[in-house]
Amino acid sequence: MISEKIRDLAERAGHAFVATCDTGGHPHLAAGRGVALFEPNRLVFESWFCPTTMKNLQDNPHVSVVIADEAGNGYQFVGKVEKSTDTALLNGYIPELEPAGLPQVQWRLEIRVEGVMAFTADAHSDRPLG
Repeated sequence: MISEKIRDLAERAGHAFVATCDTGGHPHLAAGRGVALFEPNRLVFESWFCPTTMKNLQDNPHVSVVIADEAGNGYQFVGKVEKSTDTALLNGYIPELEPAGLPQVQWRLEIRVEGVMAFTADAHSDRPLG
């Protein structure tokens, strides 16, 4: 499911977008770095996700992750978060580096990929890749 070509794009892009949804059907989109793809169907995404993303995942673990190049062409991964682990915490000791508000938490999401589709603004089918 996750080919060498797909893995190469993920390494070159260096960032990805993850879409979550709350129980009321309201979508939320987040961006982050630290994506790794493992064959045959594992995606690990480590980033400073906001509280909305993590709250949505508590109630609904289904996600869509997009990795694309500078032209906007790439892949969409649909799956389910099987594990989330907090890996770092910014707690206000460095105000010039840390945003105001709640402590910021870096999370590692381990996602079981259920389908991979082409992602593009051009004509496409939304059918999973072979």
